[in-house]
Amino acid sequence: MAKCYVCGKTTKVGRSVTFSGERNPRLFKANLHRVKAVLEDGTVKRIYVCTKCLKAGKVVKAVRFS
Repeated sequence: MAKCYVCGKTTKVGRSVTFSGERNPRLFKANLHRVKAVLEDGTVKRIYVCTKCLKAGKVVKAVRFS
């Protein structure tokens, strides 16, 4: 689930460095949003997309009718 549908961005492993220089492992998680989007074949589906792809316009959001 924790993967961008468009670019495939996932969780990365890195280190946090304290003031004293201690290095501890930590996770950098992708900023994912659950979006109702129109896919290439025209179907509407709820997908997880990172905010970079949303901002770049790589995803077409589905229009809600009320």
